[in-house]
Amino acid sequence: MNTKMKLRDENGKVYFGWYILIMSALIGTLIYNGIISTSGVFLLPVTTELGIPVGAFSFYISILSVANIITLYFISRKLNKNNMKKIMLITGILGILSFVGFSFCKAIWQFYILSVPMGICFGACTMTPCTILVSNWFGPKVRGKAMSFYIAGVSLIGMGIINVLNYVIMHYGWRGGYLFCAVGILICLPLMAKLVVWSPAEKGIARMGDGEEIPQAGEASQLSLPGYTAKEGLRKPAVWVLLISCILLVLASSSELQHGIPTLIMAGISPAFATFLSSLISVAMIGTNLIIGWATDKFGIRLGATATCACFALAVLGYALVGGIPGLMYPALILYAFGVPAVNTISPLIMAHICGEKELYKFISYMNMAIAVGGIFGAALVGMLFDMTGGYKIPWLAMAAVLTVATIMRAAAASKRNKYTA
Repeated sequence: MNTKMKLRDENGKVYFGWYILIMSALIGTLIYNGIISTSGVFLLPVTTELGIPVGAFSFYISILSVANIITLYFISRKLNKNNMKKIMLITGILGILSFVGFSFCKAIWQFYILSVPMGICFGACTMTPCTILVSNWFGPKVRGKAMSFYIAGVSLIGMGIINVLNYVIMHYGWRGGYLFCAVGILICLPLMAKLVVWSPAEKGIARMGDGEEIPQAGEASQLSLPGYTAKEGLRKPAVWVLLISCILLVLASSSELQHGIPTLIMAGISPAFATFLSSLISVAMIGTNLIIGWATDKFGIRLGATATCACFALAVLGYALVGGIPGLMYPALILYAFGVPAVNTISPLIMAHICGEKELYKFISYMNMAIAVGGIFGAALVGMLFDMTGGYKIPWLAMAAVLTVATIMRAAAASKRNKYTA
């Protein structure tokens, strides 16, 4: 058995999976965060200089998301050990070209056109391949910790990147900022070329975190991994319960990204302090991801699935009530730090629990398609409810109800009854 996290493999060399983790964290920071998490940094500088309405500029994210979903559909059918590296390199180049193009844009339609290749890069070169690689290199006994290290690394490195990007925009303008993002992807290309390896079997070594039930490398293991094929898995109700829960979760998480700080400001907190609290939570999430990964490996996936989702629901309930009770913002933010890992840390673990190993990479693509769907509608839905009700209380109560349903669905999906057995 190979069930503990160790630095070295059975040959005494540094386990190659650690390089996979580091590369994935860098890709998550420089490409994933560069495309999505930094979009708000550019909003005011771009719209002010070019005279573009905020709503019209934000629409490029919707176009990007649609391109992302279409890309995820195609790679769910085509991605495999023979072409993953090629797909990541080609779509990474598309990402570089789109950011360079953004730096020369003078009209909104140019952003719209360039958001298509950017969406393709986002779908085929960020969370989906990285999550697949981490899952392939770390077996079920340690996968929770590995996934939490990966997400924590994205958060840790991302803090520095955001600050550097702000400095670049301040001194070199938003066009220089987009070129900075292009350089970030460029840095990742040689890492992909060197380090993208589908699984330990390709290196002839045993996978860390496998129990006795998983064949070791060198035993034709890749062909005999236990699990459902994509066609078999999509017939299982638990898979669809999980996918729908992903959509519900991201309705809330994408809403928090756009409306969390305004909620605190409308509760009487200064903009500067609200922004500080938001960045502080990003730091806290480094620790909460590690705690959640450890607890999930130690006590089982059902605990991780339900506890994170329940924390998220309570956090959003706190957002709904913070206008009347400002002190609730502190427990709400802490609960959010423990809850939001339900999206990217816990979701692939539940999918592996249900579907096994054989075609897990396809199921992860389906999962990220569901996450992308939730991202399209979440923030817009909360914005519409805000316009209708004149405040954030009703929108956040609605999101708390959505997350309560998601908690129940995840408890069902992660039950022992739904665990794959050969």
